[in-house]
Amino acid sequence: MEIEYYKYPLDLKRIFQQKKLQKCSLGDAISQNLQLIILSHNGEHRYNHSLGCEIWDLDFDLILSLRIWEEKLRSSLLYAIERNERTLEKVEVSVAVSEVENTFNSNQYVSIKRQVNIQVHAVLIETGEKYYFQTKLFLSPVSAQ
Repeated sequence: MEIEYYKYPLDLKRIFQQKKLQKCSLGDAISQNLQLIILSHNGEHRYNHSLGCEIWDLDFDLILSLRIWEEKLRSSLLYAIERNERTLEKVEVSVAVSEVENTFNSNQYVSIKRQVNIQVHAVLIETGEKYYFQTKLFLSPVSAQ
């Protein structure tokens, strides 16, 4: 029997309308789960306290050493992914922080934010295929690009 993966957020209205939930591929399901792990605070989910990472704890830390901050986040993500994404093996996570300049109102106002680039390289256990995921987040407060 083939496993079905569902796109989230789940559109529960479809069930009441006698329609099927939207499905997605294995790769998309993994990407959705990784995004959930990255954007969740440790212990936030009632039924799975290991889901989430330290990005919320680290977000407002004064960054005295950028390399230490990146390593803390990388370790936290690696731990959470290995515990919560059982379809992947040989997981490698990289984290890089950079500064991004945004201009507003025809170059009158400039905003500099820290951006975190997160990359995950792994192998799909089911097929042995390589898997790659990348996302970028802005810090203080955390927001998706």
